[in-house]
Amino acid sequence: MNHGCGSRAEMLAEVSAAASFVSRLLRSRGFLSEKQLQVFRDYLQQSLSEHYQHHWFPDRPQKGSGYRCIRINHEMDPLIGKAACRIGLTSAQLFSLLPRELTLWVDPYEVSYRIGEDGSICVLYEAEAEPPASAPSPSPYDHQSLNCKNRFMMGGRTSPPKNYLMTVSS
Repeated sequence: MNHGCGSRAEMLAEVSAAASFVSRLLRSRGFLSEKQLQVFRDYLQQSLSEHYQHHWFPDRPQKGSGYRCIRINHEMDPLIGKAACRIGLTSAQLFSLLPRELTLWVDPYEVSYRIGEDGSICVLYEAEAEPPASAPSPSPYDHQSLNCKNRFMMGGRTSPPKNYLMTVSS
Protein backbone atom coordinates (compact mmCIF):
# COMPACT_ATOMS: atom_id res chain seq x y z
CA MET A 1 0.00 0.00 0.00
CA ASN A 2 1.47 3.34 -1.04
CA HIS A 3 0.64 6.21 1.30
CA GLY A 4 3.50 8.34 0.05
CA CYS A 5 4.43 9.55 -3.35
CA GLY A 6 3.97 7.58 -6.50
CA SER A 7 6.57 6.12 -8.76
CA ARG A 8 6.92 7.21 -12.36
CA ALA A 9 5.50 3.87 -13.51
CA GLU A 10 2.31 4.50 -11.53
CA MET A 11 1.65 7.80 -13.31
CA LEU A 12 2.74 6.74 -16.80
CA ALA A 13 -0.74 6.52 -18.34
CA GLU A 14 -1.86 9.89 -16.95
CA VAL A 15 1.35 11.73 -17.85
CA SER A 16 1.37 10.14 -21.30
CA ALA A 17 -2.24 11.24 -21.90
CA ALA A 18 -1.40 14.82 -20.89
CA ALA A 19 1.76 15.04 -23.03
CA SER A 20 0.00 13.47 -26.03
CA PHE A 21 -2.89 15.93 -25.71
CA VAL A 22 -0.62 18.99 -25.77
CA SER A 23 1.26 17.45 -28.70
CA ARG A 24 -2.01 16.95 -30.60
CA LEU A 25 -2.87 20.61 -30.03
CA LEU A 26 0.49 21.56 -31.55
CA ARG A 27 0.05 19.09 -34.43
CA SER A 28 -3.33 20.56 -35.38
CA ARG A 29 -1.63 23.74 -36.63
CA GLY A 30 0.57 21.80 -39.07
CA PHE A 31 3.62 23.90 -38.20
CA LEU A 32 5.80 21.17 -36.67
CA SER A 33 7.26 17.96 -38.09
CA GLU A 34 6.36 14.58 -36.62
CA LYS A 35 9.94 14.31 -35.31
CA GLN A 36 9.61 17.66 -33.48
CA LEU A 37 6.27 16.59 -32.04
CA GLN A 38 7.75 13.29 -30.83
CA VAL A 39 10.69 15.04 -29.15
CA PHE A 40 8.30 17.55 -27.56
CA ARG A 41 5.94 14.82 -26.32
CA ASP A 42 8.74 12.65 -24.93
CA TYR A 43 10.44 15.58 -23.18
CA LEU A 44 7.16 16.87 -21.73
CA GLN A 45 6.23 13.38 -20.51
CA GLN A 46 9.61 12.99 -18.80
CA SER A 47 9.41 16.49 -17.29
CA LEU A 48 5.91 15.92 -15.94
CA SER A 49 6.94 12.58 -14.40
CA GLU A 50 9.89 14.19 -12.66
CA HIS A 51 7.87 17.22 -11.56
CA TYR A 52 5.05 15.11 -10.12
CA GLN A 53 7.24 12.43 -8.54
CA HIS A 54 6.79 13.68 -4.97
CA HIS A 55 3.27 14.96 -5.53
CA TRP A 56 1.50 11.82 -6.73
CA PHE A 57 -0.82 10.14 -4.23
CA PRO A 58 -2.80 7.27 -5.78
CA ASP A 59 -4.52 6.57 -2.46
CA ARG A 60 -5.67 10.23 -2.29
CA PRO A 61 -5.97 11.46 -5.91
CA GLN A 62 -7.18 14.94 -4.92
CA LYS A 63 -4.05 15.63 -2.86
CA GLY A 64 -1.55 17.66 -4.85
CA SER A 65 -4.00 18.46 -7.64
CA GLY A 66 -3.14 22.16 -7.57
CA TYR A 67 0.56 21.36 -7.95
CA ARG A 68 -0.16 19.10 -10.93
CA CYS A 69 -2.43 21.64 -12.65
CA ILE A 70 -0.95 22.85 -15.96
CA ARG A 71 -2.10 26.36 -16.92
CA ILE A 72 -1.74 28.63 -19.88
CA ASN A 73 -3.41 31.92 -19.06
CA HIS A 74 -1.47 34.97 -20.25
CA GLU A 75 1.65 33.08 -19.12
CA MET A 76 3.02 29.84 -20.49
CA ASP A 77 3.26 26.87 -18.16
CA PRO A 78 7.01 26.45 -17.53
CA LEU A 79 7.07 22.71 -18.27
CA ILE A 80 5.39 23.21 -21.64
CA GLY A 81 7.72 26.15 -22.31
CA LYS A 82 10.83 24.05 -21.63
CA ALA A 83 9.61 21.23 -23.88
CA ALA A 84 8.91 23.75 -26.65
CA CYS A 85 12.36 25.29 -26.24
CA ARG A 86 13.80 21.81 -26.69
CA ILE A 87 12.45 21.73 -30.26
CA GLY A 88 13.39 25.32 -31.07
CA LEU A 89 10.01 27.00 -30.62
CA THR A 90 10.08 30.56 -29.40
CA SER A 91 7.65 31.73 -26.75
CA ALA A 92 5.73 33.75 -29.35
CA GLN A 93 5.45 30.72 -31.65
CA LEU A 94 4.23 28.54 -28.80
CA PHE A 95 1.57 31.08 -27.80
CA SER A 96 0.38 31.22 -31.42
CA LEU A 97 0.06 27.42 -31.61
CA LEU A 98 -1.76 26.72 -28.33
CA PRO A 99 -5.07 28.00 -26.98
CA ARG A 100 -4.83 31.35 -25.20
CA GLU A 101 -6.33 29.78 -22.08
CA LEU A 102 -5.87 26.11 -21.26
CA THR A 103 -6.12 24.24 -17.97
CA LEU A 104 -4.99 20.62 -17.78
CA TRP A 105 -5.49 18.57 -14.62
CA VAL A 106 -3.24 15.52 -14.28
CA ASP A 107 -4.47 13.45 -11.34
CA PRO A 108 -4.17 9.78 -10.44
CA TYR A 109 -6.82 7.89 -12.41
CA GLU A 110 -7.99 10.94 -14.43
CA VAL A 111 -6.69 13.60 -16.80
CA SER A 112 -9.05 16.37 -17.84
CA TYR A 113 -8.83 19.74 -19.53
CA ARG A 114 -10.67 22.97 -20.21
CA ILE A 115 -10.04 25.38 -23.07
CA GLY A 116 -11.05 28.94 -22.24
CA GLU A 117 -11.88 30.33 -18.82
CA ASP A 118 -15.54 29.36 -19.16
CA GLY A 119 -15.26 26.23 -21.31
CA SER A 120 -16.57 22.82 -20.41
CA ILE A 121 -14.30 20.39 -18.61
CA CYS A 122 -13.58 17.33 -20.72
CA VAL A 123 -12.02 14.06 -19.57
CA LEU A 124 -9.02 12.91 -21.63
CA TYR A 125 -8.17 9.80 -19.66
CA GLU A 126 -9.96 7.87 -16.98
CA ALA A 127 -8.49 4.72 -15.46
CA GLU A 128 -10.53 1.59 -15.87
CA ALA A 129 -9.26 0.21 -12.58
CA GLU A 130 -10.78 1.27 -9.31
CA PRO A 131 -8.70 3.37 -6.90
CA PRO A 132 -6.93 1.27 -4.26
CA ALA A 133 -9.01 -0.25 -1.49
CA SER A 134 -7.26 2.05 0.98
CA ALA A 135 -8.84 5.08 -0.70
CA PRO A 136 -11.93 6.43 1.03
CA SER A 137 -15.18 5.50 -0.67
CA PRO A 138 -16.43 8.30 -2.87
CA SER A 139 -19.42 10.10 -1.50
CA PRO A 140 -21.96 12.15 -3.44
CA TYR A 141 -20.21 15.23 -2.07
CA ASP A 142 -16.71 14.41 -3.36
CA HIS A 143 -17.24 16.71 -6.32
CA GLN A 144 -17.24 19.59 -3.86
CA SER A 145 -13.71 19.04 -2.58
CA LEU A 146 -11.59 22.07 -3.37
CA ASN A 147 -8.90 20.70 -5.61
CA CYS A 148 -7.60 22.76 -8.52
CA LYS A 149 -10.23 21.58 -10.99
CA ASN A 150 -13.17 21.96 -8.65
CA ARG A 151 -12.19 25.46 -7.52
CA PHE A 152 -12.73 26.54 -11.12
CA MET A 153 -15.96 24.55 -11.40
CA MET A 154 -17.35 26.01 -8.19
CA GLY A 155 -16.72 29.66 -8.91
CA GLY A 156 -13.36 30.08 -7.21
CA ARG A 157 -12.83 33.31 -9.13
CA THR A 158 -13.20 36.60 -7.34
CA SER A 159 -15.11 38.36 -10.09
CA PRO A 160 -17.47 37.24 -12.85
CA PRO A 161 -16.04 36.48 -16.29
CA LYS A 162 -15.94 39.38 -18.72
CA ASN A 163 -18.76 37.98 -20.83
CA TYR A 164 -20.97 37.24 -17.84
CA LEU A 165 -24.36 38.95 -17.83
CA MET A 166 -26.48 39.06 -14.72
CA THR A 167 -30.20 39.28 -15.23
CA VAL A 168 -32.79 39.85 -12.57
CA SER A 169 -36.38 38.85 -13.11
CA SER A 170 -39.27 40.00 -11.00
